[in-house]
Amino acid sequence: MNYNYDTPEQAIISLENAYSEMDIVNVIASKDFKAEAKIILQRNDIVLTEDTITETAKLLELSLIENIQNNNFPDFTNVNRQFSEIREINDNLYFLEETLIYENGETYSNIVFLTVKDKRWKVVMTEEK
Repeated sequence: MNYNYDTPEQAIISLENAYSEMDIVNVIASKDFKAEAKIILQRNDIVLTEDTITETAKLLELSLIENIQNNNFPDFTNVNRQFSEIREINDNLYFLEETLIYENGETYSNIVFLTVKDKRWKVVMTEEK
């Protein structure tokens, strides 16, 4: 499987393809756990230090792995996607809305947070809308 992180949309599709391929290495490579840690810590009014960010990021990565082991990989095969325009929240944190349309007609909308570094986009976290 070829993964592409040149655009926000390609980064999201690459993450979802890695899930569908049961490719844990590229699921983890598609994510920005440090940015996710910062968001979670800020939402909980915890003082941001490099140690708390690093420790929380590692826990988030381990939690993702445990979740996959307990619940299996989600499957995004044959899903159609629609994306809104990307919007910047603040310095290097962006979001867009993704609508997933499954073959059975079910649709789900998510807010996807992303970062970009050296022209390489990564998914931070996804929240159901």
